Amino acid sequence: MNSNQDLKQVNERLDQIERKLDNLGGSQQNKHSPGVRFLIGFGITIAIISVLLLTLGVIRFVSIG
Repeated sequence: MNSNQDLKQVNERLDQIERKLDNLGGSQQNKHSPGVRFLIGFGITIAIISVLLLTLGVIRFVSIG
């Protein structure tokens, strides 16, 4: 009886450690500093604006010609 209780406690402890490791591993992935996130967002915004301006330029050029 005592060995079953010990085994259950060990299994519970292993599960707790596993959960902690999963949480630690998940928090380390895709984590950028605020400055890097800002630069990524700024770059994406500039790219979208550039594509829109290029599209407007092509439309005007085609409509004039």
